[in-house]
Amino acid sequence: MGTKAEKALPILGIAHVAFQVSSLEQSRAFYTAFYGFEFAFAAYEDQEAWYLKINDDQFVKLVSKPEGTDDNRLVEIAFQVSDIETTIAMLKDRGLNPTPVEKNSDGTLASVLVDPDGHNLKFVEYTSNSKQTLAKGKHLGSRRVSDRLLHVGITITDEKAANTLYRDALGFKEIWRGSRKDGGPDAWVNMQLPGDSGDYVEYILINDIKLSRRQMGTMHHMCLLTDDIQKAHRDMLFNALPDLERYEPLVARNNRWVCNVHDLDGTRCELMESKEAVTK
Repeated sequence: MGTKAEKALPILGIAHVAFQVSSLEQSRAFYTAFYGFEFAFAAYEDQEAWYLKINDDQFVKLVSKPEGTDDNRLVEIAFQVSDIETTIAMLKDRGLNPTPVEKNSDGTLASVLVDPDGHNLKFVEYTSNSKQTLAKGKHLGSRRVSDRLLHVGITITDEKAANTLYRDALGFKEIWRGSRKDGGPDAWVNMQLPGDSGDYVEYILINDIKLSRRQMGTMHHMCLLTDDIQKAHRDMLFNALPDLERYEPLVARNNRWVCNVHDLDGTRCELMESKEAVTK
């Protein structure tokens, strides 16, 4: 699956993460109420999808599944690229097999690559008439608790196979790894995208564990960045998030303050502070 990357792919950062939702209206209300993300536009691919805006380049994409969401709600991770044709040529040169470039209904030019675990990786170029470009400067709600999608977490059954794609062929770089307990086996590996964005994909190493629906919803997640987790948590409480213990900020294994909330279909959103937690 691919040869070693030498030249960096023209990746600008994570464009969006897409999750299945059983109700577009209720899920939009959830993300707008608690996070302050405003509806930017709708698009129609295989199913109706609504894009909620995090910043001018990054979105949460809600994909309609009214008959009931799958146990795996993760639809795709999209990476914004500056030039789709160059990207596809480079991927093919590295022995990969991306789909032919298509113009999507949102006006982007896109191609999809499937990783060894079946995750859809979409490469998108925002064109001058894409809905993303036309929405620049709009729908940037003042109530947003975060204006940055930092990473997306995905389940990985075989780290070596994943590295053959992400590290060797796509040029992602490991920046951190951690375990669930001291001295335990590695559980997470953070793989940073090429380029200057600092965005990354988080491997969640599951090996041969069979995951429940609830576990999948927790592992397949998006992480939003904040400079002040306590303020973000207070803002979410003000936005009517229930004042429950499970939503309280805590210090995670990477020594960052985090706050976890699951959406109406059980998909986790992790809010993470940008600086390391102060420890005594």
